[in-house]
Amino acid sequence: MSDEIDDRLLALFAEAHENLPGTEFMQSYLARMERVRRLQNMRRIALGLILVVLAAWIMPWVLATTAAVVHVVGEQSRSYGALIISPAGWGVSMLIGFLVLLRTGALRRR
Repeated sequence: MSDEIDDRLLALFAEAHENLPGTEFMQSYLARMERVRRLQNMRRIALGLILVVLAAWIMPWVLATTAAVVHVVGEQSRSYGALIISPAGWGVSMLIGFLVLLRTGALRRR
């Protein structure tokens, strides 16, 4: 933080007919700002730790569910294997890919 006095600030105090705050006021103000900053940092760290613990706690469930979904999709796709590698399947997959690109806005010019 700079210790220089701003000319505009001096002009505003002069218009308000008030004196500039003393050094004790500035020291207490800066100390309060530092306490608030420290408290915010502690909150951010605590929130990060809570999120990490929560993620570690639910990760086995997420991985088990994902594995089950992948297994079901793998079982269902066996019957469609010939369709997927055919020219018609290729065309449908290209159409779906194009629609996804349109939907996400990836084809827009910047």
